[in-house]
Amino acid sequence: MKRLAILSLLTVLIANLVTTESRSAIDASRFVSLEGRFSISLPDRFKQQSRLTIATPSGNAYGPLYEWQTKQWIFGVGYADAPQPISDPEAVKQLFAGATERFTSLVVASGGNIGPVKAITLDNHPGIEQRADVLKRSFIQRNYLVSRRIYQTLVVVMNSQRDESTAVGLLDTFKILNDAEITEEALKAGPGPLPQTPEAPRAGSDADDEGLRGPIKSIRTEIHYVSQTPFTEEERRSWLTTYNEKRNKVRTESYDFKNNLSPITVYGYLDGARVSAIKYVPREYGPQLGTLGGRSRPSNKKPDPRYQRRFEFKYDEKKRLIEQIEFSSNGDMSTRFVYKYEGNQKEQLVYLEDGLLAGRHVYLLDDKGNVIEQTDFGRDGAVRSKTSYTYEFDSHGNWIKRTSTHGEQNEKLRLPMPPSIQLRTITYY
Repeated sequence: MKRLAILSLLTVLIANLVTTESRSAIDASRFVSLEGRFSISLPDRFKQQSRLTIATPSGNAYGPLYEWQTKQWIFGVGYADAPQPISDPEAVKQLFAGATERFTSLVVASGGNIGPVKAITLDNHPGIEQRADVLKRSFIQRNYLVSRRIYQTLVVVMNSQRDESTAVGLLDTFKILNDAEITEEALKAGPGPLPQTPEAPRAGSDADDEGLRGPIKSIRTEIHYVSQTPFTEEERRSWLTTYNEKRNKVRTESYDFKNNLSPITVYGYLDGARVSAIKYVPREYGPQLGTLGGRSRPSNKKPDPRYQRRFEFKYDEKKRLIEQIEFSSNGDMSTRFVYKYEGNQKEQLVYLEDGLLAGRHVYLLDDKGNVIEQTDFGRDGAVRSKTSYTYEFDSHGNWIKRTSTHGEQNEKLRLPMPPSIQLRTITYY
């Protein structure tokens, strides 16, 4: 009965709504949550995941909380995101005061004794530690505030003072990952490589469709702007794409404007189809979990967990790509690209899942197939922008420097763009 009372207290604090979350299997004694951006010296396999709800001055914060259970302890570690950042000193004070009041009420209602509240910090982030004794069991809970995210670690010690000392030592291993550590963990976590055989029949290859020449092995691309503005600073990007000997993509690592790893995409074949799997790398300054993945209509079809995108290709008699269709893993069409060729002109039409035309792009090509001018049109047929390109090439005829000059632009639709330079470092087999 005593054990049930302790479990009841824990259940009051964390509502049991078991779901799943992607996590990296680093080793048996360290749990890493990329979504949570934290690690702790607990086994990678937890008993269950529950929903964590924390009241804040701006509304409830929600997130996952993970539970581990042994004969000596029950551990809970998780995080909850508030509707907006909590930075005002008075709001921070209200947050921790509310947490203290709720903790005290629950312990008193369970017949327990409250210990003193201790102000603590983690990497200069404010927090509090609360303690209680309930039915001769020790309960220790810590909350930390990092912008709009509240981290919570807690432990119920079932036995001796020695066990409590060990449990506190484990709580002390809780660590908020910095950007470099998140990148390191993301590279370990995957996604893993997809099978490269058997290949789906196809007239071309990824390198062919991109106009690449020679035995391409990898391309690292960087974007730079001639003049720096707040807009162009956040538009800086780079990515590394690797190809197999058959000139098809195997993996792409994308890096954001802070040079932090963003999505990782792997390519391969499953069930006779060309597919890709994507792992998003969450950042404190980036989109929140659940907002990634783009535009998609609700569907009752079950997705295939092995991948996120499936591709179909069509070519003309000259082996030029004339249509590429992307499907979600549940079979629904996501995007359709149609290509038309006439002389030294190439046209691209982009259709969304509902069949609506999302964009039209017309490219003027040189005698080697490189784009020297691009005109973008809106849905209404009006010109959105025009861009001219000049190049420098390597010995294989692939460009290694492309300078973009932005000309005519619709001022109502976008801000004037300064010239940009794309640099490519290409390796070959």
